[in-house]
Amino acid sequence: MQRPSEFLGGPAIAAYVTWLAVALGVWPASASWAPVGAIPARSVAASLMLAFLLAFLAGVARPHLPRRGPDLPLAAMSVLSLALLWLGPGGTTPVLLIIVAGTATVSLAARAAGLWMGVVNAAFLAILLFRWRLADAVPVFLIYGGFQAFAAFTTLSRHQAIERAEQLRLVNAELLATRSLLAESARDGERLRVSRELHDVAGHRLAALSINLQLLADLPGLAARREYGLARQLTVDLLADIRRVVSRLRRDDGLDLREALAQLAAPFPQPAIHVEVEDGARAADADRAEVVLSAAQEGLTNAVRHARATNVWLRLARGDAGALELTVEDDGRFDGVARAGNGLTGVRERLETVSGVLRLERGARGGLLFTALVPGAVAP
Repeated sequence: MQRPSEFLGGPAIAAYVTWLAVALGVWPASASWAPVGAIPARSVAASLMLAFLLAFLAGVARPHLPRRGPDLPLAAMSVLSLALLWLGPGGTTPVLLIIVAGTATVSLAARAAGLWMGVVNAAFLAILLFRWRLADAVPVFLIYGGFQAFAAFTTLSRHQAIERAEQLRLVNAELLATRSLLAESARDGERLRVSRELHDVAGHRLAALSINLQLLADLPGLAARREYGLARQLTVDLLADIRRVVSRLRRDDGLDLREALAQLAAPFPQPAIHVEVEDGARAADADRAEVVLSAAQEGLTNAVRHARATNVWLRLARGDAGALELTVEDDGRFDGVARAGNGLTGVRERLETVSGVLRLERGARGGLLFTALVPGAVAP
């Protein structure tokens, strides 16, 4: 499901208005154009304009990321705009190439977009010279080329700003998750320090007090006193309580990652991310906790950027043989082929340092099921 903002955002609305302006100019101009076979030129022009709009909408419905392969909506828009230019001269028709330039900027890598628009504009210049027979074709070509460059650089700057903002949100989420992990580690260290203080100071002093009270029992008449018996019993009970508290504080039940995972999911407004942490699913140490968090961040980033999902489920649970099992699943589309980029490669390398495993497969909901297993992560 595509987010409405992609279709109703500022650049998309500007493209719709531009398309409408071109259509209003093409309609009266096409009345004087030569028919295409038995079909009136006006009908052909209207069909080409409608097809251009549909191709643009198809491009908007796809994630705007640089691609290695051909972009079919962009190719269709380019061919359709050139076909309209070839059909007959019109004052507003070349404006469609401005939309094509903006689309190429966000659909292709920078160099590929430049080469693409170079080919398209070479065809545009040829049409101006041989089809339109303009004496001043070069100035017209340069004017529209300048508008295309302006649209391309403006669109590129906007998307670079969006990408930087997204990167900042991700970095901020990572910092907050790391802070949460550090706070959890600090609490664990503080617990150990308090247990040592109780054992080494209060425990030893109470043990000494109990021994001294036992020696005082030899004094005539003291052992029979009710107050003496009560003091000895209170000392024994308090010593047992302190030993029990020290044992509980010294028990290493691992690091709780619930808050850290919630911080990682927070910067993504869409799709909806559902975080679930099973009780007892805790990392045994900070190193394994960092591996889990890095895997969670990469799984979420992949799902948000590439899956076109409505929902993403992040779950941390106890696995087999005392392992932590992290799963990130979305309800988008997964073709069964996982293309490992730098992010996935980095996650695999981190998992290998703790003998972990990463699995990528099609989930029951139709999207990618990202599973990271971290052995020995659950504290005994």
